Amino acid sequence: MKRLIPHLLFAGAIDFLAIVFYVNTLRMPKAAYQMPRILIALVLLLSVLMIVEQAALMRKSPSADTGNSLPEEISPIRIGVVVSLILAYVLTIVPLGYFIATPAFLIGSFLFLRSTKLPWILATAIGFTVFVYLLFVLFLHMPVPMGLLGPE
Repeated sequence: MKRLIPHLLFAGAIDFLAIVFYVNTLRMPKAAYQMPRILIALVLLLSVLMIVEQAALMRKSPSADTGNSLPEEISPIRIGVVVSLILAYVLTIVPLGYFIATPAFLIGSFLFLRSTKLPWILATAIGFTVFVYLLFVLFLHMPVPMGLLGPE
């Protein structure tokens, strides 16, 4: 049970943020709130699945050889850094603009988490940013915070 508590706290924090974002969608027109609400539902579902997975791992005997090792312990420092990166990202979207803040956030996060090699990090950050530009700005004509790239 002791190993489940950090996962429950993390899932609770994520669920709280999802609810805050849901409340923010109540002021949006229908065309604008559909995608965020789908993503919010997905986040809530994934947080529940994370708890179910951890509970299932706890039930298994650690001596049972399934070929999967137990996950690393959760590091509060790493969580704090990631939460700080997310907070910095949210606070810089408007002044810097989405198309500067997002690639910077993605590159910084991936480098900190050491998730993959630099070429893949750059490709992901650039590819995702270009995808969002094509979909939301050119195709859907949705307003995106432009920040430094916007008209003066």
